[in-house]
Amino acid sequence: MKKVSELMKEMGFNQNAPVATQEAFIKHLIKAATGADVITPTEKKIIRENPDKIVQFPKQLAFDFSDEEIATPAKNTKKA
Repeated sequence: MKKVSELMKEMGFNQNAPVATQEAFIKHLIKAATGADVITPTEKKIIRENPDKIVQFPKQLAFDFSDEEIATPAKNTKKA
């Protein structure tokens, strides 16, 4: 059985890389495996130190017409 460090090395993980690069590598593995977005410790630290710079984007509009009746335009009943 291989050690986790051997598996990580085979996947391209570099223990001598900057911490941000190591975190990005692990974050990518988690996203690829589970589809979940995670926040790294460095990102958490930046957010904690700069809360005034966090930008909240408005939610995208979503429309669900499945439960509503769709109105059709009235036919022109005038005869020529």
